[in-house]
Amino acid sequence: MKILPIIILIALFLTFGCMGTETNQSGYSKAAIAPAPYDMEDSASYEGEYVTKESYIRVKVNGQLDDQFEKLKDQLSSDGAKVSDINYNEYGDQIQYSVTIKVLPSKFDSTIDRIKEYGEVKDLSISLEDVTKQYTDLDTRISNKENELTRLNQLYNKSETVSEIIEVERELTRVETELEMLKWQKQDLESRISRSTIRLTLYEDKPATQSLILSLENLAVMFFGAIAAAITIIVIGVGFLIPVAIVIGLLVLLYKAIRHRKPSASRNQPR
Repeated sequence: MKILPIIILIALFLTFGCMGTETNQSGYSKAAIAPAPYDMEDSASYEGEYVTKESYIRVKVNGQLDDQFEKLKDQLSSDGAKVSDINYNEYGDQIQYSVTIKVLPSKFDSTIDRIKEYGEVKDLSISLEDVTKQYTDLDTRISNKENELTRLNQLYNKSETVSEIIEVERELTRVETELEMLKWQKQDLESRISRSTIRLTLYEDKPATQSLILSLENLAVMFFGAIAAAITIIVIGVGFLIPVAIVIGLLVLLYKAIRHRKPSASRNQPR
């Protein structure tokens, strides 16, 4: 029952405790890792609202894919965009580059227009999401957790028994973990607000000669694969039939031996 007064004391202190922000002097509390601040001045905000912008665009290039991709990448970099997650793939009769582009929200539309100049747009989708409520809610929850952490630090300084210290330390660990997670969520949201995302696929069709060579290669693979399969079936068949033939031959020989023995036995019987 000694733990009950401790729990009541913690609950009362958290509810009616001091709302100040003075730091813990005991040196116990681990400071929550503060995320790196983002420049929100050029973020996608409208009259106090926060908006995230994302787009997917698929373009068939005019000219050689490699040349056009390098030109576009250089142009995007000179415009201040960040190009990442570059992937090169070949699919059947197409070759393509897939990239992720991060741009300032103010340059979102102009960047898409720039990409359109490099070929024929085959797919385009744009999504805007108002995250104002989510952002302000995270701010409120972070502020509440910081106040709760301050009160727990003060309570830790007043703890006298080992059981009280252990109980407060447990609460401190829980609140610090939750606070760090909330700050990480806010950091991720600020990243999406301050930098819009464009996912781009740039591709071209393979030349007809390459497609023909690929078709001949596929036919050759199929041909030799069929031959290998036929040989395998023959070997398996022979391996199965040989033991069966041996057994059948032995049965025939045994049958003939029995038939020859029966007439000899009948001739030797007395009349």
